[in-house]
Amino acid sequence: MKISFNWLKEYVDCPLSPEDLADRLTMSGLEVEAVTRLAPVLKGIVVGRVLRVEPHPSADRLSVCRVSDGTRELGIVCGAKNVKAGDVAPLARVGAELPNGTTVRRATLRGIVSEGMLCSERELELGEDAQGIMILPSHSTPGRELAEALQLNECILDLNVSPNRPDCLSVIGVARETAAILKKPLVLPRYRVKEKGARSASHVRVSIEDGELCPRYCVRVVKNVTVGPSPFWLRNRLGAVGVRTINMIVDVTNYVLMECGQPLHAFDLQKIQGGCIVVRQARRGEKITTIDGRERQLDEGMLVIADSKAPLAVAGIMGGLHSEVGKETREILLESAYFKPQSVRRTSQSLNCSSESSYRFERGVDYHGLLPALNRAAHLISALGAGEPCTGVIDRRSAAWRAKKVALRIPRLNAVLGTRLSRRRVKAHLERLGMAVRERGKEVAEVSPPSRRVDLRREIDMIEEVARMEGYDRISAVPPVGVVPAGAGDPRATGREKVRGVLCALGFSEAICLSFMGLAEMDRLMWPKDEPLRHGVRLRNPVSEEFAYLRTGMLPPVMRCLSLNASRGNSDVRLFELGTVFSPRADGGPPVEGEKLALAVMGLSGIRSWCARVPEADFFQLKGVLENMLAGSDAEISAARAPLPSCHPGRSAVLLRNGLPWGWIGEIHPRVAEAYGIKAPVIFAEVDPAPLYTALLGERQYHPLPRFPAVKRDIALTADEHVEAARVIATVRRAEPELIEAVELFDLFRGHQIPPGKKGLAISITLRAQESTLREEEIEAAMKKIREALSRAGCEMR
Repeated sequence: MKISFNWLKEYVDCPLSPEDLADRLTMSGLEVEAVTRLAPVLKGIVVGRVLRVEPHPSADRLSVCRVSDGTRELGIVCGAKNVKAGDVAPLARVGAELPNGTTVRRATLRGIVSEGMLCSERELELGEDAQGIMILPSHSTPGRELAEALQLNECILDLNVSPNRPDCLSVIGVARETAAILKKPLVLPRYRVKEKGARSASHVRVSIEDGELCPRYCVRVVKNVTVGPSPFWLRNRLGAVGVRTINMIVDVTNYVLMECGQPLHAFDLQKIQGGCIVVRQARRGEKITTIDGRERQLDEGMLVIADSKAPLAVAGIMGGLHSEVGKETREILLESAYFKPQSVRRTSQSLNCSSESSYRFERGVDYHGLLPALNRAAHLISALGAGEPCTGVIDRRSAAWRAKKVALRIPRLNAVLGTRLSRRRVKAHLERLGMAVRERGKEVAEVSPPSRRVDLRREIDMIEEVARMEGYDRISAVPPVGVVPAGAGDPRATGREKVRGVLCALGFSEAICLSFMGLAEMDRLMWPKDEPLRHGVRLRNPVSEEFAYLRTGMLPPVMRCLSLNASRGNSDVRLFELGTVFSPRADGGPPVEGEKLALAVMGLSGIRSWCARVPEADFFQLKGVLENMLAGSDAEISAARAPLPSCHPGRSAVLLRNGLPWGWIGEIHPRVAEAYGIKAPVIFAEVDPAPLYTALLGERQYHPLPRFPAVKRDIALTADEHVEAARVIATVRRAEPELIEAVELFDLFRGHQIPPGKKGLAISITLRAQESTLREEEIEAAMKKIREALSRAGCEMR
């Protein structure tokens, strides 16, 4: 929200500099992100008053003007046709520098000396009008610097207004906060609408069909409208706060929006069919083309402003193109309304359409501010000569505003803030913010916040307001006092920290992703139409269609994270995320939540080195990470090859723990990676982290160094292609558990010497006895048991 400092000072006498005021506002909870000074280059250009205008004796198209600069009279030769005696205009004296770099010099034009020039808007780069000189307000003082007279030396405060403070989305709202902080009076603009002609109600009928979504709707009719460009002061003020000017009528509604915070809309009255306005819900199949030129399909339940035939505007969001004000408009209907914030927010997101108006309606406008804003706009239109407001206002209400009353306990306030504030001081703070305070006994005050403060509902809200006005810097810091009970702690939380620590030590970085996904992303992941992962829980009010569903797996957000890294040139990445996935219930109840651990490796398997070749990440690296994390448990990990969504054909598997499903692992399909802008191979795994918690939190057992030597024996065998190496290793271990210390697979081979459908395995076995050195016959007996066990498992010795 951009606020003009000069505009702000019209409503409150502020002795502070813009920077000091920004600090005070920020300390009171209204954050000012930046202070920007706007100072146009207009050196030597002052306000001049035209005293006389005479024709040039030697040129029909020129005139000779006598102009006062406040101290002396100058002769100026001018070619503008709109100059006349009594006009006040920008005067560039000799030596002045124009914005384009031109220096004004003394010149002789057709025998007449010109001691400067009268300037147009374009010459000063203050507008596009170059047809004549720029006419200034008649009350401007001759000789005054033009930048000062037009308030061009502007300072803009850029505020970050939190969603719960819609009352500060206007100049008057911020001025009200400033007045309360500085203990200064708030001076609101005084005006009176000059009404003329028949009553507004005689020109149009207004009805509210849905009173819940629109509790109040006010309109005024303005006749004899002239649609033209706005005067400079209005264009300059709107431009300073970032609002594009359109025409005088629309600019007035935008001016009131920025000044009062109340959105207004102007309809071309002649384009309203049937002479009636109906506030209702959209009907099935209705469409509207909004002023941005886009045709929008309306859903039932969306609130619209309609005439007798069709919608004229989407309530609180944007008007229709058909009824907008244009050059031919001669009668307008001004609208000022209160729409239910939830309805505007829901419609805005559904239509993917937002505006300055919807931004305020979504947060809540002032129920009692509708008429003042409407009358302010009517006054400005009349004062600018852009139209004549008709007599009276049409004010339709479906519900009255009920003031909230909050009980504030003074002892409770002091206990929360750590202060000793008196009732009188608390009351003064709250009344400066426009609240009505009535004492109920010695320790309780009944507080009624104004209708503009939609955020004040509870006692703690009132305590916060007192703290803001007292000043956070004036409240002493008191350490909290309490006793923390001893407890064993949450083993799952401890397990999570262990998992994070181990993975970080292995070179992984933790990713924290959004738990959402969308239909387009499911397509990018190549999930089939009948894939269960597609059956996610849809959010009732999604931020966008890209995040319309709760994630059913960890892959979508992690792929987005890898994609972001790849787009920034980081092609070698190792990530993990501990998060939650969601599955819908058959009975339609709350979704089932499950915790998952995701691991992803993209690019190289390790850190690049100048002295060694680092291989690319592969299936076995990621599987090894999981096996190492379970090394402290008795679990056996194996992988059963299986086709999985999003994975490369033949390079994916279901992970088994002790023969039961534990998760999955695989290489992401190249087409999926390409859809995310990733060129490097991506290996991904998703598992249930609970077994890892158990393994990492289990007691560690330590054994003394062995006293007797070990014996190693290697065996070569063939097995069917579908037989897993992990199953072969487990078979070897079970054959002689007392003597076998370690079993390692050190080779996997295929070739013409291996029968079709078979594979060759080479295994190294370490044998050791704990009480003596192994004898040869003991070694042979153990190897015999191993070979027999392998034969029973379907393996053949080579």
